[in-house]
Amino acid sequence: MPKAFSEAERERIRAKLIAAGKRLINQVGARFLVVDEIAGEVGISKGSFYSFYPSREDFILSVFESWETEYRGALIREVSEGQGSPRERIERFFLGVFEIIDREPGLARLGVKDIQTILERLPPERIESHQASDDRILEKTFELWVAGGLLGPDIVSAFRGLIPALFSIAVHKDDFPPGSYRPAVKLIAEALGMRIASGEGKG
Repeated sequence: MPKAFSEAERERIRAKLIAAGKRLINQVGARFLVVDEIAGEVGISKGSFYSFYPSREDFILSVFESWETEYRGALIREVSEGQGSPRERIERFFLGVFEIIDREPGLARLGVKDIQTILERLPPERIESHQASDDRILEKTFELWVAGGLLGPDIVSAFRGLIPALFSIAVHKDDFPPGSYRPAVKLIAEALGMRIASGEGKG
């Protein structure tokens, strides 16, 4: 039987599990993440692990949600509160997306098939809850950016698709000719910043 933990202990262990998950996903990728190894790093049994997360896939999604919370907040603040013109702030936002992949290589190892496998093994309500949370945050963010004149209302739908598109570029960085990746992503960020902030997306 898994050991019973106090609420304070559960909070500390959960944080350690997420940290261990990030380290291991960065090392081997989500596909090769092993529950026994995660539990061992934190010093709990495999049975105790499942008292925190109902499945390996739920844990993986929780790790990615933690990354998302950390980095998305920083990127949003860069646009909302950062220094410089709207164009410069939006440009840094897009550059930040590429930098996240450099910082967290586990994200680059997550292929489409891996994502599909994880989603197929999660209860529909877990996926719906995750998506609803994402939608709420994005809606609020876009409303603030439009109200602040940082983003035209006509560009919002396109903006939603840009983030996964940029991640797709970033995860294929090794396919770029030598020395071309960084100049290419800088050019992409500059072009997007200029296009979006200038309002040329209208019409």
